Amino acid sequence: MSTQQPKVPRTQKILLGLGESVLVTNTMCTGFFLNAYLLETACLTAGDVATIQIVQGCFDLLNDPLIGMLSDNTKTRFGRRRPWMAFGTVLLPFAFFFLFSPSPFGSSESGKLFFYMASFCGCSIGVTCFNISVASLVPELTDDYDERTSLSSYRLAIGNAVGFCGLMAMSNIVTHYEGDAPQTGFKLGGLVVGIMIAVIGSITFFFIKEKPSSYWKKEDVVGRNPSFQERTSSYGQMTLSDSGRRRSSVALTGENTTFIHEIKLVFKNRAFLWLLLIWLCGPSAVFILQSSLVLYCKYVFHDAALITPIIILVQGMAFLSLPFWLHISKTRGKRMAYNIGAIGLAGFTTCLTFNSDRILGYFIAAGVGFCLIVVYLIPYSMLPDCVELDEHMTGRRREGIYVGFFGFLMKISVTLAIGGSNLLLKSTGYEAPKESCGVSVDMAADDDSGQNEATIAVIRMLVGIVPAGFFVIAALCVSQYPITKEFHANLVKEIAADKEKAERERQGDGVRGSGRML
Repeated sequence: MSTQQPKVPRTQKILLGLGESVLVTNTMCTGFFLNAYLLETACLTAGDVATIQIVQGCFDLLNDPLIGMLSDNTKTRFGRRRPWMAFGTVLLPFAFFFLFSPSPFGSSESGKLFFYMASFCGCSIGVTCFNISVASLVPELTDDYDERTSLSSYRLAIGNAVGFCGLMAMSNIVTHYEGDAPQTGFKLGGLVVGIMIAVIGSITFFFIKEKPSSYWKKEDVVGRNPSFQERTSSYGQMTLSDSGRRRSSVALTGENTTFIHEIKLVFKNRAFLWLLLIWLCGPSAVFILQSSLVLYCKYVFHDAALITPIIILVQGMAFLSLPFWLHISKTRGKRMAYNIGAIGLAGFTTCLTFNSDRILGYFIAAGVGFCLIVVYLIPYSMLPDCVELDEHMTGRRREGIYVGFFGFLMKISVTLAIGGSNLLLKSTGYEAPKESCGVSVDMAADDDSGQNEATIAVIRMLVGIVPAGFFVIAALCVSQYPITKEFHANLVKEIAADKEKAERERQGDGVRGSGRML
């Protein structure tokens, strides 16, 4: 029997892309500007900025998986995901605006630390609520292996295009005010981008579709099918043929389970564990590069204004390369596509460590942009496959908790990138510009503001060999990812067969019950 669903309507793909743009806009703006803003405009020390990142990362350790599990068990007339989307739409714009606003505690170091830490954690909750809602809809919309890659490409293309517009809006506003009132520029930029996030989030909430609550009640019947309870022991072994030979007491049932129990089941999914390593290393490399790029342009090229054309070049090449990587993924496989892109990124970023020529820098930026989309496209399309493996073993759809862990790793990547980068800068004696405690992005500057050689060397490493090492590790992890196209096809068939069997048994029980009543 065929288990494939019809292709996802283009309008839904576009709406998913708009939903993705909420995450991308926040990630791009904070990735390029937040570190330099906190250091050189808000006047926090490098140690304080690192502390903010570390605390926020620890906060996400509970925040993301918990919201994911709660969304899995939410049942309202709006569906499971959309109520969380609405909450994120309200919270995130306010938190983003406060993140780029002056501290109400004035020059108090502890006051500034608390204010920006609270704002950053607010952004984290808002992003988590929205991202879990959007990403959890992907495996719900289609079970086709290649259609999911197509769906992910729409998410990334539209998400990056809209996010790029938000980034350019903030960049232009900051540039306009950078000479006399840098804080005003960042505050106004935060307001404009916050309004943009609110509008896009509202459109996505009102028009995106998800399956009704009655569908998930039907799934719970499948979850009580005893055949599903026999599979957990082979969960980590990635085999389907012998999954019914052993029994285990840790499989899910149709009833609600504890938070700890559901997390234990997640960590029995070996494919997902490899995917988490891939997702940790790839975005970590990108954020390390991204968070140091403004400083690299300012102190290596001696012209911070180069950040704008470099952003345009990188994002433009990423957008144009999307059809190429989609084709490679379909014809050569997801693992091959990721390996090619990751090794290419490692080579290009290594060149940045030793480069001081602007023209060559543009060519390197173009190469980075061409390969960059792979870091997100392939893991996005792998995540629904891991969710279905979980369904095969447990009998329940638990997209939320999986996406929660995915989002948590994304934020850990930010923590590693910005927190680690600032600790390194602090150790080398980095100093904020003395003229005003600095303009975050001094587009008119043409000097190195007196940074020492050790600091310059660390900045070179942070855009070069450090992210290159993470890209290589990610490529090695992808080679171990076990779900192939053939494996997934068999997986979908078995899930469909089990659902059909459970439904027949349920109908049989109903007929026998009616007979007894007669």
